[in-house]
Amino acid sequence: MPFIVDRDDFLREDAFRFDDRDRFERERAERENEERRRRDLEQRERDEDDRKPLTSSGEAELTSALEKATSEEMRLIINDPSLRISSRGRITRTRPSGRDVIRSSGQFTMQGFDLPAKKPRKKNKKHCSNLSQCLRQANSELRTKRGSLRKGKTQADIMRRAQRLLKKMK
Repeated sequence: MPFIVDRDDFLREDAFRFDDRDRFERERAERENEERRRRDLEQRERDEDDRKPLTSSGEAELTSALEKATSEEMRLIINDPSLRISSRGRITRTRPSGRDVIRSSGQFTMQGFDLPAKKPRKKNKKHCSNLSQCLRQANSELRTKRGSLRKGKTQADIMRRAQRLLKKMK
């Protein structure tokens, strides 16, 4: 009689047991998703309200509020890019972007001392001077006395010639 092995023989016994933790995790995730959807909907409604043209009652409220404001307050309101006027005449503040938050934190600004200037590598300096010398030579070879390129030659040919001369120089 052959020995028959079933797939179920390799499964753990507790694999089919219901775990309360799974249910609680699922419910928590659903609550978070529902809360996120609700916040997004509220934000969308606020944005739609702000896009509508200013109503007459909102305009009246806004003008009365602006008449009470001093010239200094008016200057601050006008010059502040984060302030906007909603369709209901409310002056609201927009949330700053992530970049604005980083800029205002001052984390990446200079702290009152200069960074040491980096010296150019000697290898680069030598290479650049050699290349410029080779470019002068290639230019003189591939240009006429008047300075125009010889017939059938391009700037790319000059660079190729200079690179070839640089290779020979090493």
